[in-house]
Order: sequence, then C-alpha cells, then structure tokens
Amino acid sequence: MTELRVPKLNNNDTEYLLVEWLAEDGAGVVKGDPVVVLETSKAAEELMAEADGVLRRTAETGATCRPGDVIAHISDASAPPPPAADPGAAAEGPIVTAPAQALIDEHGVDPARIRALGKKLIKRADVLALLETGTLETGTGDAQPLPAVQRAVAAAVTRSHQTIPAAFTAVKLDAGPAIARARALSKEARALIGLPELLVAAVAALHGRFPMCFAEPVAADPLAVRPSTAPNVGVTVDVGNGLYVPVLRDADRLSVKEIAERLTAYRTKAAQAAFREDDLAGGNIVVTLHTDTAVLLAVPIVFPGQTCALSLCAPQHEFALDSAGNVVKRTTVTLGLAFDHRLVNGREAAMFLNAIRKTITP
Repeated sequence: MTELRVPKLNNNDTEYLLVEWLAEDGAGVVKGDPVVVLETSKAAEELMAEADGVLRRTAETGATCRPGDVIAHISDASAPPPPAADPGAAAEGPIVTAPAQALIDEHGVDPARIRALGKKLIKRADVLALLETGTLETGTGDAQPLPAVQRAVAAAVTRSHQTIPAAFTAVKLDAGPAIARARALSKEARALIGLPELLVAAVAALHGRFPMCFAEPVAADPLAVRPSTAPNVGVTVDVGNGLYVPVLRDADRLSVKEIAERLTAYRTKAAQAAFREDDLAGGNIVVTLHTDTAVLLAVPIVFPGQTCALSLCAPQHEFALDSAGNVVKRTTVTLGLAFDHRLVNGREAAMFLNAIRKTITP
C-alpha cells in the first residue's frame, strides 16, 4: 500500500486547501496520473499517483492539508480499504478557492450571496460574474482579512526585514538607445519587447561574472552561501489581483524573444490566477518592475533565500548637455539594486549595476 502524502509546496504556506479530487474514491489509477488538486496562497498544484492501484481517499474536498498529511492510499484490489474519511473533515458550505476568496474579501461580498450560488466549488470566475451584476451587498464589519495572495507577500516581506540587513544603490540609465534597440528587436522577432525583457537578458548574461549576486544563503549559517548553477530570474507581475513573482529558469539560455513570450504568458496567468507552484519556485534573483510614470525610485525587498533584487522604474524625460555643451532631450530610467550587505558589498553592487547598463546598451 502506498500513501499519498502532501508535499511541501512552497516556503510561505504551512497549510493548503484540497480543492478537487480528479479520481473517484475506489477508482483504478496509474502511476503518474493526476489525482488531486491542492491550492496554496498563490497557485494550484496537481498531485500525481505514486503507484498503480486503487485509490482510497482519506480526506475530502475542502479539507485543510499540511505537509506530510496522508490524504489517500493506493493499494492493489486485494488489499482492504483504509478507514473512510471523516465526513466532518469537509468544510461547511461551498469550497472557495484562494483567488475567489481574495475577490470576496476585497469587495466585502456577503457570504450568503456566495452560498446562494448553489455550487460546491466557488472559483474566481464565479465571483467576477457576481460583481458584474452590480447587485452585491457589502459587509458591515470594520476589519477585513487580507487576501491569501497578499498574506503570502506579507510573510515574505516580514521575513526579509527581520532576517536580511539590506542596503540599496541605484544608477541612472540613458534609456534612449535601449528603447530603440527594443523596438528594432520587436519588429525583427514579431514580439513585444521592451526594457524589462532587455533587463532580464542582461541580468542573466552576467551570472558568471557576479556569482554572489545569484548565490543562496545557507539557512543554517547565514554567513555561508551556496553558489547557483544557473540564473533563474524572477520577475514581478501584478495586474491588479495580487503580486506574483514567476521565474524564468536558465534565463541565459533564452533569447530575448523567448523571454518576451514567457513574460506575456505569465501576465495572462496572473490575470486568470492560474499559476502553478512550479512557475513561482526556484528563483535566485528578482527583477521588480515599476511602470507608473510618477515613480522615480523604488527600493525592492531582498527575497529570503536570495542576495539581490533589482528595480526598474518607468522612463522619464529630461534635458541634459551633450558632449558639445548643447541642450538635448533624453529618456532615462532608474535602475536600483537592493542587496544583502553581509554577502555583497557596495562596490560589487555598483559594478553589477554598471555592467547591466552596458549590457543593455552595448
């Protein structure tokens, strides 16, 4: 008999929601078949059968699961079935996914309106449909819990500020040549390429020259690091329903066009709240994007388990003197670097930023 245990899906959550069984209780399954969907604060994850046999559930839809919990057994037909799941373990009322709950919390949706839908599983699309009718009533309570996605952000920010003595430095980049290059690449590749895509490519290309900027601090000894074998670049995506940081793995092996295509796909997933844990895990440096034209400078947090985080602000127009002393108009952006000062010094941070600047506009 094989136990189906809940794995550790991420570092931010201590429990997950069992959203949906993909295989019926007592059904035959084959090793590798998806059998259940668990939802974390930011993503949904399918668990696969780990052996051939008959699936016997020990947890019901709506149950809260923790890493290590046994939620099913897989046995051959001759083995006696394990005890049936406790019906009381299921959540009362409909099961609400984390993205749906985020919308409910944001708009103060009356739980009675959700129950009135008559559905066992409430997804984000169901709440959006209710919002479009314009007939929702708001709750009267003063206190509202943070949405699940924001709670995950809060946990990472708190841990970062508590454990990482970060410093920050920034440089100004004459973005005119880079913007022109991005436009040319967009026409050539027939893809939407801008400064974010060029920045990701530049950061990845410098992995070998600046290994400490991609290293992983050792949890047992914060003054020791584990070198990274590849640049896995996380990029912030926020389309209005929560902050996500999907990861471009082996980014140095991707063309600028491939980077653009993956970032476009990630923005679509963010809009649909359709990320999987695999999309969000494994980053060793982060690029944070700040597109509001009023933002002149942004100081990112250093994510726990990393040493550096870059920020890219929106282009600004200014007047300057050229080499001949003439007044010219140019477009600039501010590129910032927050870094764990225990492991990276200011000189190396400045060198890294200047190397990025030169790589973006060769």
